[in-house]
Amino acid sequence: MLQQILSQIYPLDKYNIIVANGQFPSHPFLLGLIKNAKMLICCDGAIHKLSSHHITPDYIVGDCDSLQTLEDGILNDRIIKLTDQNTNDLTKAVDFACMQLKLDNLIILGATGLREDHTIANIALLAEYINKVNEVSIISEYGIFTIHSKSTKLSTINGQQVSFFTLDHESSISCKDLKWQLKNHKFCKWYQGTLNEAIANSINVEIIGTVIVYRTFEIKNI
Repeated sequence: MLQQILSQIYPLDKYNIIVANGQFPSHPFLLGLIKNAKMLICCDGAIHKLSSHHITPDYIVGDCDSLQTLEDGILNDRIIKLTDQNTNDLTKAVDFACMQLKLDNLIILGATGLREDHTIANIALLAEYINKVNEVSIISEYGIFTIHSKSTKLSTINGQQVSFFTLDHESSISCKDLKWQLKNHKFCKWYQGTLNEAIANSINVEIIGTVIVYRTFEIKNI
């Protein structure tokens, strides 16, 4: 189901990919996105996972505290060392991609799993990244997070689980294409917008403010 859903959004083509140091993708479609990346950037801790799959990134970005076990001289020309401790390695990679490489769309893999505090932080950071890049998403084995600051049409499958997260109390959502319809709805708690369900093969979401949307790869009606 992952491939069926994602192929509607991201055909197996060349995209700008950042691989973070969370749970490394195992699904063939996600590995295909990495192997076919137009630009492949990894956080320094993820380089060993890529190496185990015989994948060489274009750039390795971070404070380089995870690179001690690399052989001397290997990939040195690809290492971008940024030591600012006020941001995590994923943000360093995003900033490098946007400011130095001028990339305008990013798919982030490996941002979830393993440490839950890193997962929460990485998802919340989408609200910062949308101010730096036109399009950014986080994809895991289980679903896709996207962030939107204007009304949008999203590809779905009838029965697909959909959740909404707002990072302030002023953002509002309207959507008729859901099992539980929303009309200018404001969520005061993170959990209040979760566990909805698409009832069409696309949903039109009217947004005021900024909203993180999660579309799971689970389909309830099959």
